Amino acid sequence: MFVRDFGGFGQLKTLSIRGSSSDQVVILLDGVRLNNPLGGGVDLSTIPVSFVDRFEVIRGGASAFAGTDALGGVVNIVTKPTDEPFTFASATYGSYETFTLNLGRAQKIGNFSYLVSFAHAQSKGDFKFKSVNDLTLTRINNDFHSESFLTKLAYDFDSGWKISFLNEFFYDDRGVPGLGEFQQPDATQKDARNLTSFNISKEQFASPDLDLNIQLYNRYDYLKFTNPMPTIGVPINTLSETYSFGVNPTLTWFAPYNQTITFATEARADFLSDDDFDNPRRFAYSAFASDEITFFDEILLINPLLRLDIWTTHEEETTTDVGFSPKLGIVVSPKNYLSFKANVGRSFRAPSFGELFFPEEGFIGGNPDLKPETSYDFDIGVLLSHPKAALEVTYFRSHIDDLILFVFISAQRIEPRNVGNVDEQGVETSLILRPFDFLEIYGAYTFLSGEIDETGAQLPGRPRNKADFRAVLSHKIAAVFWETHYVDSIPLSAFRNSRTTDPRTTHNIGIKGEWKSVFGSFEVKNLFNNLDVRDALDFPLPGRTFFITAGVNFDK
Repeated sequence: MFVRDFGGFGQLKTLSIRGSSSDQVVILLDGVRLNNPLGGGVDLSTIPVSFVDRFEVIRGGASAFAGTDALGGVVNIVTKPTDEPFTFASATYGSYETFTLNLGRAQKIGNFSYLVSFAHAQSKGDFKFKSVNDLTLTRINNDFHSESFLTKLAYDFDSGWKISFLNEFFYDDRGVPGLGEFQQPDATQKDARNLTSFNISKEQFASPDLDLNIQLYNRYDYLKFTNPMPTIGVPINTLSETYSFGVNPTLTWFAPYNQTITFATEARADFLSDDDFDNPRRFAYSAFASDEITFFDEILLINPLLRLDIWTTHEEETTTDVGFSPKLGIVVSPKNYLSFKANVGRSFRAPSFGELFFPEEGFIGGNPDLKPETSYDFDIGVLLSHPKAALEVTYFRSHIDDLILFVFISAQRIEPRNVGNVDEQGVETSLILRPFDFLEIYGAYTFLSGEIDETGAQLPGRPRNKADFRAVLSHKIAAVFWETHYVDSIPLSAFRNSRTTDPRTTHNIGIKGEWKSVFGSFEVKNLFNNLDVRDALDFPLPGRTFFITAGVNFDK
């Protein structure tokens, strides 16, 4: 996985899995889709880490599980549970007047449980960087502040029914500094998101072998961008609001002969309100079935999945498309320390509202004639595990038809096009070593080869090589860590001889400790102050930065 950073703390961050773009990865929050129908991708900087309990990741094509947008994979962000009591407060201060505050409390009272959490973040963000002309400049208009609230409620009835409620609200106000030397001192962006979900579930529904879960959800996204004095073009003042509503009932049958069969349906409606668009809307309906079968005392697991999606898009005209997404997964574990896995499937991505309907005026245009992207995916891998070590190696390959990329149609305008077919392949490796109780070493390397058939160019925005290293020395109440991250050059466009970023290597070091109810950390990022670091051309990243954190967990 590769998190692409467009400007440091509080600025846009997107996720790529196996060479995907950000709009080819589905991001879920407790099972509810965060992907915005306007742009498709998800800005990871809008998700406070303090809310998160764990990440559940599916690598590779996963439309059979999640529907549209899952060509690269799926990440489900699972928030902290309500039934594990805690009360905590923490604060972080760091370079560029960065400050964060996190508060949270969870408690169980009889059959009722709840969690409330609050996160605040702000940063001035005026770091120094090297321009393409090797000048040392200061990033301006890079300030940021945000507030986030999370509320979860749950009630377990004596009859076995359970109801749960989640509301997540996020708001931020950030400067948009622009590109490299051509900075924009007055451009601003305001974002807001409100997500609500309601679940009702029952184990042993109708029979001892049936579980039922029904999820209702809605999401509201707000985006306001203002630039009174752009470097190119006329003043900009835009406001976009998107609304999503859905229902997702799921029935799980623990069937005879070691089978777990799942049936699910989903109905979702997406609406866009924007003065530059003709109020586009999309209605999607899906049906899903899977069967997880184990043989020979769980030595062999076979998991066929099948999903059918039908969606109708309305703007000036109405179009209907169908997505058929089969997938087959196999895991063979002849020993408790050895597993082989393989997956093959088909995935798709429907064009976003922006790709279809961006107005005819302006630098970025839309293309209502776009076809959905379709991928055919295969991977095979091996996992060796031991209390002292673990090694995983996976080879993956995919073929994408009708890939959508923004291309220049003139010197002043870009539009999305189905640029043709793409072949991707690569290798993912990871190694964990625990030679002593006080030492853990982690290493990972990913190689990616992805070329557009018609141009022979490497896919834009994806590094060919990426490597990560982490070592942790721990003793009683404290742990010291060292990190090294390498990212290869990244091409800018889908054409040969495209401009690229320079390869970059950064190092982080820090110490974390916990004593009774008190915890804290001190961390230095980009230790050697590399000022020529960027994941995207003309979007520099900060040099050396310092962060110190202190907190209290009152329930320890």
